[in-house]
Amino acid sequence: MSFISILIVDDDINKITSIITAIKEEVTETLSINQASCVQEAIEYLQRKEFHLLITDLKMPIKHDDSPDDSGGESLVRSLYKRRTKANVPMYIIGLTQFIELKKDLKNVWNVWYYDASEEKWKDSLRDLIFHISLVKSRINVEKIETLFVEGTTDKKIIEFTISKFYPDKQKLLFIDTIKYGGGASWVERQLFIWGKQLGIKPNDKQYLKAIGLFDDDKAGKDSIDKLRSLIDINSAESKTFLIRKCSAKYSPILKSIKKKGITFPTVIEDLLSESIWEQAKTNGWLEKRDLTKLVFDDTKISISIKKDITEKELEKLGFTNLESLIILYKIDDDYKKTFANLILEFEKESLMPMKYLVDDFFESLNL
Repeated sequence: MSFISILIVDDDINKITSIITAIKEEVTETLSINQASCVQEAIEYLQRKEFHLLITDLKMPIKHDDSPDDSGGESLVRSLYKRRTKANVPMYIIGLTQFIELKKDLKNVWNVWYYDASEEKWKDSLRDLIFHISLVKSRINVEKIETLFVEGTTDKKIIEFTISKFYPDKQKLLFIDTIKYGGGASWVERQLFIWGKQLGIKPNDKQYLKAIGLFDDDKAGKDSIDKLRSLIDINSAESKTFLIRKCSAKYSPILKSIKKKGITFPTVIEDLLSESIWEQAKTNGWLEKRDLTKLVFDDTKISISIKKDITEKELEKLGFTNLESLIILYKIDDDYKKTFANLILEFEKESLMPMKYLVDDFFESLNL
């Protein structure tokens, strides 16, 4: 089944909601919508996917963590026509800005519309354009399936490898999406928000097409989950289109053992991997000290006067194994995460059992 594919480049949640609502009020076509918040992120989408329509703000950052640039939208459009960018130029491009002083046509080819949530003019124009696209959309065949959004490229590689080892026949049933630059919990949060607003329906059984967002179990992940839950009512139809999962200790026998003995800590996907992989990472010198102030102690099981200075000797006295102590005190150095992900490809699938439990959860939750 084909879809109308749209990329919205904007970071204003209310504006994005208005755009999607305006389209869906009168258009019955199923939509496939992605969202980017800066030029760099938009280019990455356009390099790996084709879109019928690009809707872009004019004032936006060029890169992540940059300040908004008045010429951001124009820079995005101009970059599409440079060969070195290797982007798939959309069929149609629209600038949509609330900053009337920035309103000018993009490259004298694509229109710029003035955005005001209370006005109907831009909404009518957008609906007319979507209707036109629905008549000519055969140029781009966009397929949409259940999707897993993850925080980064190493997460994607680890999960894809796990699926290939345990469920090779299911590799095409779940699309795993991430982005090279930026990413993180806020990116996953934004993708789930956009997914929910689309209310995509499966063509065969009329059920909602679902997505899963996998978050690290750290402050950034928890903040993004809380924000998402504040934006989308848990009782709404939108909330039924996606699921939230965290890199939890429940998937890892060794992390469950550590928790049972009284210690927990912010968990990322690398922490779920098995003992043999961790031992190899230690041998290769790919570990760095954890922020021990973020360890959480169960006071009913552990009584230590200076918990932030906990050492391997103290952990040994408390009954933690050498490997458990290693995982408590150290994490994979960010500089070696990509190399670490490549190392995993060399191990037999028995070493990936914790990841299998996580993947099983994905497939069971999506009925795949």
